[in-house]
Amino acid sequence: MKKIIYCLLAVMALLAGGCATMNKQECEVADWYAIGYQHGVHGQGTGKYKEYASDCADHNIKADFTAFKRGHRAGLDEYCSYDTGRNLGQNGSSYNTQCESGRYPEFERGYHLGLEDYCNYDNGLISGENGYSLNRACNAYPSFGAGHEAGYARYEIRRSIASLEQELSDIESQISAEQALIADSEALIISKDATVDERTQALIDIKLHREEISKLRKARHRVEASLSDLHMQLDGPGLR
Repeated sequence: MKKIIYCLLAVMALLAGGCATMNKQECEVADWYAIGYQHGVHGQGTGKYKEYASDCADHNIKADFTAFKRGHRAGLDEYCSYDTGRNLGQNGSSYNTQCESGRYPEFERGYHLGLEDYCNYDNGLISGENGYSLNRACNAYPSFGAGHEAGYARYEIRRSIASLEQELSDIESQISAEQALIADSEALIISKDATVDERTQALIDIKLHREEISKLRKARHRVEASLSDLHMQLDGPGLR
């Protein structure tokens, strides 16, 4: 009984670990049918078997591919159902090629019915607005593509808006910094300890800072105009 429990725990650990290796004790108690079954019932392929076999070979223990393959097929028989296919399709997931259409026609039928539910304009719009690439699973559904195109256009506009808002914030900070420098120069001019040369230079500096502020305000105006235009595009009927 302890051996069976340990074997089940080992199988669960392998699946949870993803790329985890098998140690000597795991190889000694391995139920290759159960390991294959767990991969199949989770819709996974048989590719991990080679890694398991290599790990066990390092301990002079031979893996059993025949048992692994039988278990894997039994697991797939449970996984490749109509409901699983339908759920994958409704989530916009790619078709799981482990479920060959010839052997599992109900899985394929469920998958395509699920895609019909998912691949609509609204889901395409949401996908595009989030900046996702066009879902190839929906290539046969033009409405999804149209929604994605509109959504991605909104995504790019929002990115541009965010960039311009940051630029506007930077400009405001620069204007504040220039104004602070003007205040410092003005304080120097009226200081009783300032020399004539220092007051002269302060006047020159004030003129330069004011010129810089003028440039920054023009830049701010251009950015604000661009932001206004982008917001109008975002709210326009063509991107809804």
